[in-house]
Amino acid sequence: MGNCVRITKGMFEQERQSGRIFMGFLLGFAFMGYWMRGFLRYAAETGEPVNILETFIVVEQHYVNLLFLILGWLLVVSDAPFMKGNLYLLLYRCGRRSWNMGMLLYVLIQAFLYTAAMAAFTVIISSRLGFAGNMWSSPVYSLALDVGNNIGVKYNITFPWYAMMENMTVPQAFAVTFLFLYLYLVFLGMLLYVCTLLLSGIWGIVVVMGVHLAGYLRMMDGYIETSFFARAVPGNFIDETGAYWKSALLFLVLIAVLMALSTVFVKRIEFHPGTEVDG
Repeated sequence: MGNCVRITKGMFEQERQSGRIFMGFLLGFAFMGYWMRGFLRYAAETGEPVNILETFIVVEQHYVNLLFLILGWLLVVSDAPFMKGNLYLLLYRCGRRSWNMGMLLYVLIQAFLYTAAMAAFTVIISSRLGFAGNMWSSPVYSLALDVGNNIGVKYNITFPWYAMMENMTVPQAFAVTFLFLYLYLVFLGMLLYVCTLLLSGIWGIVVVMGVHLAGYLRMMDGYIETSFFARAVPGNFIDETGAYWKSALLFLVLIAVLMALSTVFVKRIEFHPGTEVDG
């Protein structure tokens, strides 16, 4: 376990000044900011304050935002499987198993940082127009009841999740939205990592983008039960029965399966002679 943590720490130290990582986060901020601008403009024109946590809940669950938000994340992890010239095998003499676990831990932590950065960005920007607490705001109520999509057309933002407002406080909805985005990012990150171990070149990115886009298209066709994309939006499944937790369980199972597969596929990597040590 010690080798695994040191490998992950080394990854962050090596990539903290990476232009690719920086641009990935900036791209995420840009997409969040685009739809956040519409929501905050709508809130400002109503003359009513919003809960500072509501912005993330509304904007993150906006379908088109989530569709593009993933591009920033894929840019962050596009260097999978993070070989780095086998530097860590040389420095820590860890072997394939520990190296693989270090890479998986890196994806888990990086996904959390990306999710937290997007959430913090929305909270900070909306704080000048908002308040803190458990209550849902009047603008969000009106947006959730906008059956004719008049507000959505004017401000380019939607929030058709009235059931979420009925069954959750704002902090609860914020936590669930945060969790589902995090699990979806980890799932895509692990899928990219495993596909890159198994395949070569850009095929890993192609597979992940295919899964992401296929999920979006199936959701738009109404097949939310079989869409990973739809399951990343908790509002699709929230009701008084708590059925949305099935989506969280599904992502956890998929992540566990991908992690198990990585321990098999990591054996396919062709290390340079003399750089690997059993461990």
